[in-house]
Amino acid sequence: MQIRAFSELSFLLWATVVVLFAASTSQYAAAASPADETGDTTTIVAEVPAFAIDTITYNIGDTIAYIPAGSLYANKYVQMTYVGVPLLVSGFATQYYVAEQFKELRDAYVPTFRHKYDDYLQYTPAAAMLIIKACGVKGRSSWGRMLVSDAFSVALMAITVNGLKYSMQTMRPDGSTPNSFPSGHTATAFMAAAMLDKEFGCVSPWISVGGYVVATTVGVSRILNNRHWISDVLAGAGIGILSVEFGYLFADLIFKEKGLYQLTHPDFSVPEKPSNAGLYMGMVLPTAAVDLGNGLRLLPSMGSRMGVEGAWYAHRYWGIGGEATVARIPVALESFSEEQAYSINAASIAVGGYGSYPIGARFRAGLKAMIGCNIISDVNIVPDALQVDKAGLYYEIGASLSVVARRNFGVKAFCDYGGYAMTAYSTPNSYYGIEHSDKRSVILHTATIGVTTSVLF
Repeated sequence: MQIRAFSELSFLLWATVVVLFAASTSQYAAAASPADETGDTTTIVAEVPAFAIDTITYNIGDTIAYIPAGSLYANKYVQMTYVGVPLLVSGFATQYYVAEQFKELRDAYVPTFRHKYDDYLQYTPAAAMLIIKACGVKGRSSWGRMLVSDAFSVALMAITVNGLKYSMQTMRPDGSTPNSFPSGHTATAFMAAAMLDKEFGCVSPWISVGGYVVATTVGVSRILNNRHWISDVLAGAGIGILSVEFGYLFADLIFKEKGLYQLTHPDFSVPEKPSNAGLYMGMVLPTAAVDLGNGLRLLPSMGSRMGVEGAWYAHRYWGIGGEATVARIPVALESFSEEQAYSINAASIAVGGYGSYPIGARFRAGLKAMIGCNIISDVNIVPDALQVDKAGLYYEIGASLSVVARRNFGVKAFCDYGGYAMTAYSTPNSYYGIEHSDKRSVILHTATIGVTTSVLF
């Protein structure tokens, strides 16, 4: 495996040198393009909504864009790292307990999920970039400049991923091989999506959205396929994005203005109506014990929750939306907590109202109140002694703080408090001290802290 990885890296580095040489000899050909005949690059002006706060003009060569006045994000290196670095750090930080929680969530709902579409899907954004370029759409770079930038990016990604895989020696969740961290599929997919964004995000932000949606699908699929921990996927996404940022930086130092057609600065302004749809991920924190009657108390512990969430805003400050999530909540009986633990596996669907208020140029504070239903898939909490109905009422209230990561992309940190209403049935059992049958309506209260990554529209 190590010899093969080294051979792949050697080939990538060799290919990079070849492409660099070819591109350097084609610079003068690129200069014959309409954009370079006048010596100027195409000027792209980002639209500034009337509600954007404190915007200033920012110049990169002959390119004009608008960003918040005095913003830290005007710094080039901050722009390069503010997405990739947090993802990479999150990957290292969630390797142990959090990663295990999400694996158990996967095992609870899709233990037999095995599909290989992600082996091919990871290359889709890169294929789209080449097809769009071949169709004559003028994006950021000439062919030569783009290929050199991409070659640098691929080399950096491959070196980093393989170096970490064979130094970290993390066992895959399926127990197959000790090279799980980070996810190479995810790194490749996000690298390809970042390339597509770099080259044609200036043509339409929805091209970028499509690329990152595909990359996210690859990352989630690696978890569902039991090939990677969530920490592997987060780190892989960060590596893929950072590789492109530095790959393009190296190419920019070589080419300077040659073969550069369009360049846009990220638009960090808050959308007037922040409609969104995205991926919901969080940790379920233990709350109050549940009184089941007959002297039995159910003790919840930390679990995990994942799903999708979206909201449509009819007004700047309010909208309607919903979420569909699955959760795994470990539980134990209070007097038997040192014995076998069980879990409540609950799916929930809820709809309700959303409120949002802009804070400065990039942030929004949000509130929501929702109601819906839950479906308990694991009905035998204690075999032959305690059962619950499969369906019940679900409610949730929540607060959040969202930030515009870049145009049409947002990240939201949230804290949700909800309740799973259940009807519990207990039958006589001498071991558990249940003397008579009982039926009781109970509510399992939960608090979920996590992050939603969203497409803004």
